[in-house]
Formats: sequence, C-alpha cells, structure tokens
Amino acid sequence: AVAGTAAAQLPPQATPPPGTEVAKPKSLHRVTLPIAPRGHRPDPTGLCQDKPGGLAWIDRMQAGLYRTMCLTASGFDGLFGNARFDDEYEATYGSLAVGSLWDQRDQLDPSVRFRVQLRLPQLDQRLSAFVGRVNPEEFVTERRDDFDTLPAQFGRSDDDDLLFGLGYRQPGPGGGHFDAGIGARLGWPMEPYVKGAYRFTQPFLERNVLRLNESIFWREGEGLGTTTRLDLERLLGENFLVRWTGSGTFTQETRGARWLSTVTLYQNLGDGHAFAYQAGIDGETDKAVGVVDYGLRVIYRRRIHLDWLFLELRSSVTWPRDTLLERRESNWGAGVAIEMQFGERETR
Repeated sequence: AVAGTAAAQLPPQATPPPGTEVAKPKSLHRVTLPIAPRGHRPDPTGLCQDKPGGLAWIDRMQAGLYRTMCLTASGFDGLFGNARFDDEYEATYGSLAVGSLWDQRDQLDPSVRFRVQLRLPQLDQRLSAFVGRVNPEEFVTERRDDFDTLPAQFGRSDDDDLLFGLGYRQPGPGGGHFDAGIGARLGWPMEPYVKGAYRFTQPFLERNVLRLNESIFWREGEGLGTTTRLDLERLLGENFLVRWTGSGTFTQETRGARWLSTVTLYQNLGDGHAFAYQAGIDGETDKAVGVVDYGLRVIYRRRIHLDWLFLELRSSVTWPRDTLLERRESNWGAGVAIEMQFGERETR
C-alpha cells in the first residue's frame, strides 16, 4: 500500500509520439544479446554412481573406491571450467592389489599396489591423470611385466613407489596411437619423469597379432633413454594363446642395453579360471654377467566375486646371478594376491 501511494504521487513520464525513434545508449551496442543467466553448478551427489551390486561389505568397498576416484576426477576437472556431470567421468578405472611374494633369495616381500586412471574431459578429451603405487622404473621405461599384480620376477630392480602424473593420448591412423606423460614421485626427492610412446597393433593371417611399442623417456637419476618392445601373439585354439615378448632398454646410465625375453602360454579354463605358463630370461649387454636371471613360473588366476575381484597364485623357479663371484643356484618362489578392479575401461 505504501509503495502504491508513493507511485501515485510521482509525476507521469512522458510517452514519445508513435513512430518516433528512441535513442539507445552507445554502450548497449557492445552487449552480446541475448544475455542468459549462468546456471547453478549441479549437485554432484548423483554423479559417479556405480552399477548396483551386492550388499556385502566387499561390494560396498569396491563401489566406494570407484566413486571416490570418479568424484576426484570431476572435482579436479571442474577447476578448468563448468563441471560436466555425465558418463565421461565414469571412464575412470583402476585396481587395488594386496599380496606377498616369497623366494629363497629375497625371502618375504609384502606388496600393496594400486593404480587409478582419471579422465579429464573438461580440460581435454585426450588428457587423463594417473596416481598409483607401482615400480617407477617399469612404469617410466615401459619395461613392464605382463603380470603386474605382484612385483616382477624377471628383470626387477627398483622397489615400488607412489607416482602421480598427467597423460596425453592422440589416436593415430590404422592401429597406432601416440601417448605421453609427465609426473613425479610423491615424496622427497620428487624425482620427476617425462615419457612418450608410439604403440602400433597389426593383426595378420587371422590368428596372429603383432604389437610394437617404441618409447622415449627421461627420468631423474637415469637420464635420457629409450625402450623398444615387440610382442607377437598367436591364437592356438579356443582356449590357448601364446605370446613372445622381447624388449631392450638403453639409458645414459647403463653401460649397455637391458634386455628381456619371455614366452607365455595362456590357458583359459572357462568360468573365470585361467593359467599362464611362462619362461623368461633377462640381462644387460657390456656387463660382466650378461645373463642376470632366467627361469620358469606358473600363474593361476580366478574370479572369486562377481567380475571384479580376483585371486592370483604363483609358483616359480629362477637362476639369478648378479656378479661373477656369485654361484648360480636354483631359487624357488611363491606368491599370492587379491586384486580388486573398479570402474570401466573405454576398451577392454
């Protein structure tokens, strides 16, 4: 009522005659129309909800790990623009493995390994972040073991450490693509690294696949280096596949090239059970002991809960030798690990 009384006491404003143009302020021409208000940031509570699972504590633990990593990716990516709450963040994936490896030479070696790949679509569709507890030499030099749930048994050098980095992936023509990464050790000293790799895959003659991986890297304490890896696979039947792997790594700190060669036969037993039988040898050129280690190992892996929890058992015998004064003797070993996977890869 007070507002209405005050409005009635104001003098009426003059209305321009019909057809008369009203002058517009010059500043109005610099404004882009229409002007739409910016929407509120959506509530992220519904983001990164895992697929419905069981009610057991292990199901809740697996879903919680995935949801935490997925929300971390969306929160970090939101620093670079408006958050996009969609399925892109659900491409986050990773694994957590707890176990122990034992052999006669090094005795018991408990292991906790994890790795998480975080998508950053708002920053760039080709970018991702990585955090994990892995072997830094294997991760940076691309001299990785095919079975990374537990520490490697052929060509192992460094202990596991916590790494963080950013990755870039550029798809290429045919079966090739380029990727690169930069990061550091989460600790002191930080020990930064930079790496880039070109990966090429070519099927041929129906049952064969050729894979080539050429990488260049720089790592604190090791300098500039390069790794060439070649994999040749052949499908022997519905349940058998054989793979030969050969790799060579050369750095400024090595006198020669560190090399590794393995032959692995995979056997699928069905219903989430599988065996891998492997023979391997590794060494370094221009070294007093050219062949550092060789041996055999058997790996059994089975799914123990839904499609993301696995049990892995290992047995091995190797013949290591580091110096000329050391006698080469049989070294028996065994290992056990539980691995939990979460999230989904874009390509399995």
